[in-house]
Amino acid sequence: MSTLRTVLIRFAKIIGGFALLLVALSIIALAQVEWQVHEARDAVPRIANAMAAPPADSASTAPVLILLHGAGLNGRMWDAVRRSLDPAYRVIALDLPGHGVNRDGTYTLEGAVASITAAARSVAPSPVVLVGDSLGGFSAIAAAPALPREQLKGMVIGGASHTFGMSDLPSYIGGVLLVRGLLLFSNENDLAARALANFPLSPADAHAMLEAGVNLRAVAPAARSLMGMDFREKLAAIEAPVLIVNGSLDKNSVAQEAGFLAAAKHGSTLRFENCEHGVSMRRPAQFAAAINAFTARVIPSKP
Repeated sequence: MSTLRTVLIRFAKIIGGFALLLVALSIIALAQVEWQVHEARDAVPRIANAMAAPPADSASTAPVLILLHGAGLNGRMWDAVRRSLDPAYRVIALDLPGHGVNRDGTYTLEGAVASITAAARSVAPSPVVLVGDSLGGFSAIAAAPALPREQLKGMVIGGASHTFGMSDLPSYIGGVLLVRGLLLFSNENDLAARALANFPLSPADAHAMLEAGVNLRAVAPAARSLMGMDFREKLAAIEAPVLIVNGSLDKNSVAQEAGFLAAAKHGSTLRFENCEHGVSMRRPAQFAAAINAFTARVIPSKP
């Protein structure tokens, strides 16, 4: 009996030590992300300047689509979608803070809003439609109220009808620890390539995205910046029409879709059946068709 008791005590100590280690790692991860967030807030003007949109013909009044990518990715995410967009539209595919050419920084909503508004100003007074998937969709919702009402004509947001609350904290902490652990034993490019293999991308498109800089470390700060934000309130402040696009298998986004639709003053929805999160990458031609139809509706061609 004493031997069994000794074994149980030792086992309990091991389990307790492991639990404390997980808690400590979680606190360290959260503290590091929080430090990065505060650092990035001080760098918003620098990020906004680095994110300035490509030069556009100031005399042109053609509609401009500002495309906003998902967490960890970059503007090349949109390559497959762009091939099916109406050539009459001008396109700006931004690299959000902490991503692509700006991966030395850290994503914050403030930085994203500054980048998006700078891109819109660069093409003013041309009409603008914001298009975002996942993180890009949340970024679009946050930035829309900062754009001039006469310039912003609408938004197409994919996989972004979900409010992140305390119930999402365990998965967030688990994600931070998982990514940190994987990066200890694997090359980031190899991990990114394996992650992209889950999407129906052509080898050329996957290669272009990897070459432009996939940053897995950007996912945790991006997720942290969305927590506690009620994007339905932000959506309610937007006068422009909004198209909410979700895959039927994207449970989180579908579960709260009705609440987001109710919050939008001029909202509509589109569902891609048998499609998971990341609708623009999984159904690029279909997503492009939705953008084309929506843009033609909110910015009618002149007779």
